[in-house]
Amino acid sequence: MRNKLAGKNIGVFFGTWAPLHIGHISAVHQAKRICDGVILAVSGHEGDRGEQIGLSLEKRFRYTRETFREDELIVVDKIDETAIPRYPKGWIQWLSLLEEVIEKNCEEKEVAITIFVGEPEYEQRLNHLRPTWKVVLIDRQLLPISATLIRENPLKYWQKIARPFRRHFSKNILIAGSASGGKTTLVKDLARSYGSPFSLEYARHYQEKYNVLDEELNAKDYIYLLANQYRQTSNEIEGTANNGLVFADTNSTVTKAYIDWYLTDDVQKAKAEGKTLIRPEELKALECQYQATIQQEKWDIIFIVPPVTKYVDDQFRDMTMAEETIRWAFHVHLLELFQQAGLADKLVILEAELTSEDPQGFYGRYQLAQTKIAELLDVTVW
Repeated sequence: MRNKLAGKNIGVFFGTWAPLHIGHISAVHQAKRICDGVILAVSGHEGDRGEQIGLSLEKRFRYTRETFREDELIVVDKIDETAIPRYPKGWIQWLSLLEEVIEKNCEEKEVAITIFVGEPEYEQRLNHLRPTWKVVLIDRQLLPISATLIRENPLKYWQKIARPFRRHFSKNILIAGSASGGKTTLVKDLARSYGSPFSLEYARHYQEKYNVLDEELNAKDYIYLLANQYRQTSNEIEGTANNGLVFADTNSTVTKAYIDWYLTDDVQKAKAEGKTLIRPEELKALECQYQATIQQEKWDIIFIVPPVTKYVDDQFRDMTMAEETIRWAFHVHLLELFQQAGLADKLVILEAELTSEDPQGFYGRYQLAQTKIAELLDVTVW
């Protein structure tokens, strides 16, 4: 956690920051070099322009504090404007809230305030309402991009967005389906085409590490799979390689489909023989883990690969799943789970034409996925 700022000359910089961008950061650095330390006040209210795109005041505060986590001369705090009159009527109340933030974050009781603003109107109002403060109008050349432009087209201005805020604007594409459908290859090929990072199926890594087969996975295993698949994909979304698009092979819903298939009795009665028994408390824990995870996931497109390919034995797969009726039953159940999760509008089934040159549709699905990405996200590889 941040300590209070020492020194007599304290800079103050406030804004909605939806999102924070490199122009804001340049202005903060200007303020830091003029003053002994800087307080950044993230300001906003319910329904403000940040919240309208899912960037609540709390998120903006957390992301801004993360941006400056290694700078001991900067303290980040927030001002909740929900209970005061909206701009431009709430200046008096807003300044009272700002002064509380200043007092809370300064070691000295008596400090000289230099407040940095981006609008001449703010400069005039503050000179009138707080004549003892020094008001500095930020050089607009330090703000070469606006948050409005970023909100309208975040991928176009991706490099201008402060890194912690990028995860909010990342376009995340999931490839899902039953086993042996070519998902892994499709994820890798698409990621290479767009120069983007990708997350592979964690279960495959887990099963190879512990030498466990599909049908041998138990409730404890699935808890690990749910948690670590989400964490692995999140790491790619938050990573420095994210260029605005992230591809993922499998998510919590796919894992839930396998949980239903192998550990419960209410899906596909033909699989009753050989099922692993599961205690009610284990089933409850798995359901809670799934619900908590799916609520955290954010997908812009969910590509579904239908089970039309040759089923390949990789020494870990349950070969009873190679039966066509079972593969399609699993496929239908997976679609039902996505619909139950409220994700029906994100689903795109990759039904490619099967030809003599492309008998399993691998290339056709690759082309169709690119077409849909261009159509739905306005992103192309050219």
